[in-house]
Amino acid sequence: MVGNYLIRKLGRWACIVMIVCFATIAGAEAPVQTLDTITVTAERFPVKEKESPRFVTVVSSEELKETGANNLSDALKRVGGFDYKAFAPLGISHGGMNSTLTIRGIKGGELILINGSPIQGAAGHAYDLNTIPVDQIERVEILKGAASTLYGADAMSGVINIITKKTQSETSFKGAVEFGNESYHNHSISASLPGVNLGFNYQHLGDQEEISRSFSKKYRYDLDPTDKYAWNLNARLTDNFYFDYIGSYYKTGFQKQYDNNKKPYEGTDQDYYKNFANLRFETQTFRAKAFGTYDEMQREEYTDPDEPDDKNKNYNFGLEGDYKFELSDWEFNLGADWIYRGADYNNQYGSQYRNDYALFFQAKKTFLERLTATVGAREQFIDGASEAKDYDRFLPSFGLTYRATGTLNLFANAGKAFRAPTFNNQYYDSSFLKGNPDLGPEQGWTYEAGVKYDINMLRLRLSAFYMAYEDKIELDRSQGYPLTYFNAGDYESKGIEWEIGVNPFINQSGWVQNLSVYTSGYWADPTAEDTDGEDYQTGPKFQTTVGLNYLTEPLILDLNCQVLTSRERELDSNTVLNFFSKYKLWKGYLTFAVDNIFDEEVQVSGDMSEDASNQYAYYEMGQLVKVGYEIKF
Repeated sequence: MVGNYLIRKLGRWACIVMIVCFATIAGAEAPVQTLDTITVTAERFPVKEKESPRFVTVVSSEELKETGANNLSDALKRVGGFDYKAFAPLGISHGGMNSTLTIRGIKGGELILINGSPIQGAAGHAYDLNTIPVDQIERVEILKGAASTLYGADAMSGVINIITKKTQSETSFKGAVEFGNESYHNHSISASLPGVNLGFNYQHLGDQEEISRSFSKKYRYDLDPTDKYAWNLNARLTDNFYFDYIGSYYKTGFQKQYDNNKKPYEGTDQDYYKNFANLRFETQTFRAKAFGTYDEMQREEYTDPDEPDDKNKNYNFGLEGDYKFELSDWEFNLGADWIYRGADYNNQYGSQYRNDYALFFQAKKTFLERLTATVGAREQFIDGASEAKDYDRFLPSFGLTYRATGTLNLFANAGKAFRAPTFNNQYYDSSFLKGNPDLGPEQGWTYEAGVKYDINMLRLRLSAFYMAYEDKIELDRSQGYPLTYFNAGDYESKGIEWEIGVNPFINQSGWVQNLSVYTSGYWADPTAEDTDGEDYQTGPKFQTTVGLNYLTEPLILDLNCQVLTSRERELDSNTVLNFFSKYKLWKGYLTFAVDNIFDEEVQVSGDMSEDASNQYAYYEMGQLVKVGYEIKF
């Protein structure tokens, strides 16, 4: 369309002009000094990130917003260090296929938490972070490496812990509107009252043609217009007692269009509801919580009246408690948790459930004022329903932190990981995919060592890792459709991970002191054995984000480049450049952003192998130009 063409042209020229501002702006205020970063994910109680024996990244709400992302999954993709996969623009779920953020090339190994509580269902391990707006988040803590000792089954390769907004003692109101090409809208309103936060977000995307294509079977998928609503409530009931709720709903549809109109198209309407709630009691030495999630996806194939509607439900609820105390210069943490995981997929396998129980222990001691040792253990029980297997696993971990100087810390850790098969792995039944009830659990060890270095102009986090697993659950693609699952033999990933921030001119005067460069990412070699015992690549080998930003009070500029190469199944490498800017006007801020500046074609998932029974690819959106305004009073 002419309108979209003009917006894209305007976006390119405007972005070039804004980038030039990096070299021409003067007279800005000095940057704000940052304090020590605190994380709760690394040890379940607050601890300084630098003193943890784990590779942990903490991303604040403002940093997420400065990526210019459209939702939380998009923001984390731009932060770097993930292999992002999706099956529709903006990470929208396509039936049971959901967007994912893979850690270190280990597919399905990430555990997603909200305020420390798991949100993934037992059906398919899905989490749909695309439904969570960035403005409903306080910060996100990302722990890389095996964390099953801390968080139980599913924390194979790492943890993404989403911390909801904190309540404030003052009253304030905030509103934001944003418009873009492709009929894009992103609007929000929120209120912060003493002890209570309320928020609402609406997002819209116009219809999209060819979000995916099957080159072998000669068809494509188109996306209908999408409307998404999200809301949140955070309340401080007493000084140590909190309630949090996040909900969302979106409606969209998919059309399967065959080439040359050889067959009539197939149309499906899709409605998706998600809900999360928790009650938390937190002190410096004791933490307890009750939590629950409920998700429901409804799908109607309206072009085939004989096709039954899908109503797929996932629900979790559970209890968790931790107690910390000191004894003879040792610091101890004792904990226990219970989670009921249920699912009801009416057309695939009906109702299934299981119960997860665990006891947790951790001890920590500092020797010679420099060396801190941490040892932990978890006894994990999984009680399967009906004919499902029961599991009982002992999951130990070990960690060391050595404070070499006031600016340099060395760290190392080793931990055992464990993940039970999902209900979809075991029971799914369709023409596309069939489950395997004989699957065993995945398990293995992660070994890691690295450095944490901070000086005035440099922040460095560097880690070398080796992740070795047995019986990793993979799809058997050798027999064509329907695909089936199998336990791969040896499965491993080894490589390095980094996070670097540089303020090269921080000691100089003038505008240049506000310039900074950042990069994060990983290089890995993830491989597994196929059904014939031959090694094959299971994930991308290299992902990095490189950015340049200019941060002051009146003006923020951020240029962000994501690179993904050496991908599995012969998917194309890609390089995507994004731009975000924010300028203070009166009581608010004018925002301008361009996603995918050069309108690159990006394959976000698929299989383009020469011997694939079906060569196909799913695509990310092209260039998206957005203009918005935020006001707070």
